[in-house]
Amino acid sequence: MFSEQAAQRAHTLLSPPSANNATFARVPVATYTNSSQPFRLGERSFSRQYAHIYATRLIQMRPFLENRAQQHWGTVLAVFGSVRDDGKFLVEDYCFADLAPQKPAPPLDTDRFVLLVSGLGLGGGGGESLLGTQLLVDVVTGQLGDEGEQCSAAHVSRVILAGNLLSHSTQSRDSINKAKYLTKKTQAASVEAVKMLDEILLQLSASVPVDVMPGEFDPTNYTLPQQPLHPCMFPLATAYSTLQLVTNPYQATIDGVRFLGTSGQNVSDIFRYSSMEDHLEILEWTLRVRHISPTAPDTLGCYPFYKTDPFIFPECPHVYFCGNTPSFGSKIIRGPEDQTVLLVTVPDFSATQTACLVNLRSLACQPISFSGFGAEDDDLGGLGLGP
Repeated sequence: MFSEQAAQRAHTLLSPPSANNATFARVPVATYTNSSQPFRLGERSFSRQYAHIYATRLIQMRPFLENRAQQHWGTVLAVFGSVRDDGKFLVEDYCFADLAPQKPAPPLDTDRFVLLVSGLGLGGGGGESLLGTQLLVDVVTGQLGDEGEQCSAAHVSRVILAGNLLSHSTQSRDSINKAKYLTKKTQAASVEAVKMLDEILLQLSASVPVDVMPGEFDPTNYTLPQQPLHPCMFPLATAYSTLQLVTNPYQATIDGVRFLGTSGQNVSDIFRYSSMEDHLEILEWTLRVRHISPTAPDTLGCYPFYKTDPFIFPECPHVYFCGNTPSFGSKIIRGPEDQTVLLVTVPDFSATQTACLVNLRSLACQPISFSGFGAEDDDLGGLGLGP
């Protein structure tokens, strides 16, 4: 995407210096709505039984399944079979609720991109990861590349950081098992990592709107839905209104395109306890069963909701993503009512130095690599931006 646009520009890194310094205005976001309110916790009470969320989930899912079952078999059952002589029910077929209704996305006249990044893993001590992170920041803010690439980078209208901003190594619990006098003058590894994150967010939010989702290793509540990181941790970056600290899961409408995504715990938990081995397949499955986290609270911690289950899909998104996967993957699926959804598995950046670029106009998606330069790299091809 970037490469095609940049190739059309006359000025490259090898061109003679221009007499005028080129300035490229960031493409504006015409409309934006943060729709993550269902994932915000008001009253926090953990004294309730988890039986409430199962009952609520059944009540909310029943009309979806009844409607789907009537279309599938002409009955009101979500499983089809018969009772055997020994009293056991033999299931012959079953059906899911399938994709929720979807509002059509408005047509856009120009290319606008949303950059999805997950797993920065700050504080892990990996120099390659830190270099890749800085390259990402420099590309998005227009500090890297020729005029064509800078113009292309100006079409990135938003950046979404999908969790695990801090490394797993910052979660060390050794100090808990040690005497207090031995840890009195030590500082948690997460403190320096958060300072580093604040500086990165400062650079990004000074140039482009940024949505920051928490993840498994980040300093917020562990159970889903994870609440936004506290703004006091980012004294530098919070000076900009373009920085948004959001929930996990997170949903928003960007220029009419509805995004819904998680930092990956829902998908990795299903991967851990099922026979499915493809994260993209699991992501599609959760969309078709119309539930973001069907294994919660059994094997994945979640808040004991008792009135509504916010993980049920009330509306089908146009882009559905999960972060912190081993590798990049994307595909477009279509529903029975002409729904069109782009599925994206966003790879762990600290391991792959790869992010994902989503075109809001066409719903095309491609990986973009920010690997550090090696001896064999002679141009911007190492960034995935070269022609």
